[in-house]
Amino acid sequence: MKKIFTLISMALVAMSVNAQTWIAAQNVNIEEARKNYVENSGSNLKKVSTSFESNPIDESTPEKKAASEAAVIAAADAQLTLKDYTITADTEYLTLKAVSTPNSDKAPGDASIWKFDGNTGESGNQALDAAILGDECLVDFGRNQWLVAGTGNPSMMSVEYFFYNTDRETVGPRYVETYWTNGCNELPAKGCYYEFTAKAAGTLIIGFFLNSNLKNNPLYIIDKSTKSLLAKDKISISAFRNNYNYEMEKGSSTRLVEYTLNDDYTVNSAIMGTDTNRKLMGYVYWDMEANSSYIMMSPKSQMGIYGFDFQTTDGIENVKTAAKNSNAPIYNLAGQKVDAAFKGMVIMNGKKFINK
Repeated sequence: MKKIFTLISMALVAMSVNAQTWIAAQNVNIEEARKNYVENSGSNLKKVSTSFESNPIDESTPEKKAASEAAVIAAADAQLTLKDYTITADTEYLTLKAVSTPNSDKAPGDASIWKFDGNTGESGNQALDAAILGDECLVDFGRNQWLVAGTGNPSMMSVEYFFYNTDRETVGPRYVETYWTNGCNELPAKGCYYEFTAKAAGTLIIGFFLNSNLKNNPLYIIDKSTKSLLAKDKISISAFRNNYNYEMEKGSSTRLVEYTLNDDYTVNSAIMGTDTNRKLMGYVYWDMEANSSYIMMSPKSQMGIYGFDFQTTDGIENVKTAAKNSNAPIYNLAGQKVDAAFKGMVIMNGKKFINK
């Protein structure tokens, strides 16, 4: 049985001398994480030093909104300094850096900087719960709770401004943000994101939560070295939506369902019909080379993690090798029979394999 590392005051204390591969996010000391910050005064963080006479953001049409946001950005004439609250966690082969950058009206210690969300009871029907999912669980990250930043969307640029209302009162601060887009050749300047760095080649498995309205909330995995998206066919997702028996009601033979990404990197929810207004909970996993770093985030949406597991290439048994000595059928996590050429997580003889 693998043992969990415990995070105390942002440091991991090993519970075993054996190599550890996984961490449950619920063991983070978030009270300490809310207090410790470094100042972020990046070149893409600006503010408007004089108040506008009226609200400059006109959202009546997309064109007017874009024009009014451009006017706010053009008027930015001073430096904006925000606070980065960073959690770091290490296993033998992988490092996590989780960054939360709330807007400037959040003081150190604010409960929304980092928080746990999800059910606190024993039912587990709103979370990735090993007691409920049983053998379908890839990794048991613990019960019910995911770690998430409660405020601050990831963005390439953020401009702070105030304006006067009709009573001549100053209202704000408010923010104009430019969200990350593929091909922008930038990394997030602020916000909530999770950066994973591998010390060896292997497969990263993340227990993750993505908020509802999936048709508008992309799942971005950014290669930090190239500042571009990881190809969507390199990303595997095994998850369930909202309530763990929702898939069962829709005709799936298993609670965990294999999802793919659309061209815009939103989750393809067609398998569950047109209902996209449900949270997604499950696993996302991909291969990493040694000394590589990837950022996981979702603009304009909360994204949380239950924890992560990193299996080095040396520790992963390829199902093709195992199949040489067995005639047992091979299944994907949706319970569908596949052959040895199938890529991703599979099950054979009750054992899980990551098939390359």
